[in-house]
Amino acid sequence: MEFVKEWWFLITFTIGIFGGLYKMSQTLNETLLNLKFEITRLSDSLTDSKADRVRLHSRIDGTEKEIDGHETRISVLEDWRSGRVGKS
Repeated sequence: MEFVKEWWFLITFTIGIFGGLYKMSQTLNETLLNLKFEITRLSDSLTDSKADRVRLHSRIDGTEKEIDGHETRISVLEDWRSGRVGKS
């Protein structure tokens, strides 16, 4: 019993240190798990965003081709009309 009375402070301090380290490691582990989840979610979002950009660029390319076709037809019609109007 004399041993406990002399060393109670050191025993309590040691238990407190180990308890604090355990609590810090648990908090760190939870934080790292949350960060891992968020990084995974952001990575998935970037992958989805890349797929959306590819899809949008293909739609833009199709629209540009369609507009080029319309511009060509308009130019032909304008040339035809100016030739016809000039002859009258």
